[in-house]
Amino acid sequence: MTKSPNDVLRILATDKVLNRLETYNQYYLENFEPFFNGIYLNLKLLRHAIESYFLDIYRMKNFHGIEYADCHKRAAFSMIWIVKAHPIQLATDVCMTESMLVINEVFAVHIGLAHLDIDIKDISGKYIRNLIYILHFRSQAPEILASTMYLLECGVKKKLP
Repeated sequence: MTKSPNDVLRILATDKVLNRLETYNQYYLENFEPFFNGIYLNLKLLRHAIESYFLDIYRMKNFHGIEYADCHKRAAFSMIWIVKAHPIQLATDVCMTESMLVINEVFAVHIGLAHLDIDIKDISGKYIRNLIYILHFRSQAPEILASTMYLLECGVKKKLP
């Protein structure tokens, strides 16, 4: 018998969701809020993204019969759901800049790299812009994005794929 989303979230434990919510919120407060005026993090949308992430990971693990989602899958699924939920919102009276149009994609890239323990400064601006472009303009399956993140990690950490 298949489990409902609420059943799955109960199995996963709310503590996991709340811990991830706090971690992402702290990352936003330290790395985004001081540098951008006119944006705010909508915690309800962020929680939705995190819950959707956990549900998606649960389904993927069940479908493929795997016990553990590696860091590349965690990065990719997190990135996809952040982009879908748009948890960073623009204030209504803000003078919008081009970078604000892709702020959720930028946040998603930062979070994805954090899952891989990669400093964004170790990646070329061109590659970062490419990731942001893909997240913003293209539909990307999380499994394909996980492969991209794996190859990125191999390149940054100088290991063979």
